[in-house]
Amino acid sequence: IQPMYNLLRRQAEVEILPMAGALRLAVVPYGPTAGGLLTGKYAVGSPAKGSRFGEDTMYQARYADRPSWDSAEAFARLAFELGRRPATLAVAWVTSHPAVTSVLLGARTAAQLDETLAAADLELPPDLRARISALTPAPPLATDRSEEREVSLPVA
Repeated sequence: IQPMYNLLRRQAEVEILPMAGALRLAVVPYGPTAGGLLTGKYAVGSPAKGSRFGEDTMYQARYADRPSWDSAEAFARLAFELGRRPATLAVAWVTSHPAVTSVLLGARTAAQLDETLAAADLELPPDLRARISALTPAPPLATDRSEEREVSLPVA
């Protein structure tokens, strides 16, 4: 299966990745760098002309919210603190999920491809994966009954 999955769009963690793991399905996510937002090349709210975010309304709409940009900025700071390129770390985070088989890369240049392919040589220990994951909120439970989470039933 081929879900969108990256640090900013983690909804696949709720049902898709657990199901794929249980059924032993191959998972090849797309968008591991969130269209480039997780590469550290964008300043908050100011995409470069000629970039995906400067030209493509789909990416602008998908990642228009301020929390995504703030999380991407925090992620880039962490990557540089760790001595890693943000694109490399973003792909390594996606591929470190146990249900992920491989990943689709969307590099536009050879240099971008090199940065993302470097993730193959980067193994994330569980504590680092957790530290990166903590930069964004965990996705909500997959239910249409959100009111049931807020109401406790009386005990007989």
